[in-house]
Amino acid sequence: MQRLQRVQILLDEQQQKYLARVSKKSGKSVSALIRELISEKMAGVKEARLAQTARELRAVYETDEELTSFSGLDAEDWHA
Repeated sequence: MQRLQRVQILLDEQQQKYLARVSKKSGKSVSALIRELISEKMAGVKEARLAQTARELRAVYETDEELTSFSGLDAEDWHA
C-alpha cells in the first residue's frame, strides 16, 4: 500500500452522518470509504478521458488509408 498522508476536510452534517452510517454498515473506516470514493472518481475521469480520445481518433482512423489499409484482414484467421 502507498504511504498515506493526513488531510483535513470539512463535511456538512448530512455528509458526516452518511459516511458514519456507511462506515458502520460496511465495517470500513470513514477514511477508507473516502479513499475508495476518490479512487472511483479518478477511475471514472480516466475512463471518460479515454473514451473522448477514442471518439476523436475514430475520424482519423476511418479516413487515413495508412491506418485502414489492413483492416480488411481483421476477420482473417492467421495460422503460424
